[in-house]
Amino acid sequence: MLPERLRDHLVNGGRLERNGNRYRLIIPPVAPDSYSDAQLDDYDHALPRVFSNQPPQRLHVRARFSHREPKGTAGFGFWNHPFSREGAVVEPPCNVWFFYSSAESDLRVTRDAPGHGFKAAMLNSGSLPRPIMVVAGQAFNILLKLPVIANVMMSSARTAIRAKEVLLSVDMTLWHDYALEWLNDVAIFRVDGQEVLRAAHPPRQAMGFAAWVDNYRASAGNNGYRFAYVGAAEEQWLELEIMGSDE
Repeated sequence: MLPERLRDHLVNGGRLERNGNRYRLIIPPVAPDSYSDAQLDDYDHALPRVFSNQPPQRLHVRARFSHREPKGTAGFGFWNHPFSREGAVVEPPCNVWFFYSSAESDLRVTRDAPGHGFKAAMLNSGSLPRPIMVVAGQAFNILLKLPVIANVMMSSARTAIRAKEVLLSVDMTLWHDYALEWLNDVAIFRVDGQEVLRAAHPPRQAMGFAAWVDNYRASAGNNGYRFAYVGAAEEQWLELEIMGSDE
């Protein structure tokens, strides 16, 4: 991932301020029925999406957030952007990233981790057969919204996918160093020079880089899979410096 490849993706008042290698991604106060996003990435959002980053990749950024517990989601790292704007699953989800979701979300990717908070996380569901994820097009997404059926499907998915994550105990409003090594056989996450997560069997497929702040909320628990928005009363931002990135 090279800084010169980065482009902004701004929705409904989202803004980007840049000073050298420092970027501030900002969303305005937003109502709970409206979506706002400020994102920096290196891929085209039109389907089918094409990504250019494959392991080995090394990413080092310094970052801070406007709030200790911002509303919505935010983060930085690599993913395959597996959802449509409406929240439909279009690809088996894969990521290696630092990811935050507020308490309105319930994303229980692993059995024992909380469904929200600031995490170092790896998810590799690329080993799942693609028809399982997109069978009958929208039918799969409809099934995920039915609690009883979704409970069985999510339980089976957690058994089949490779996922590992750890909750980070940092003050998000302060500058911290975040480093990620995405290698063929392992993903290593460090915060302020200390290893916080080592995850075997990361995705090997191409993925896109993204750094963003938005007001999404999502659930992927026993009551099914759902996307929605959360209101934010104040302006929120993610500020980051890209200290180094190479293949």
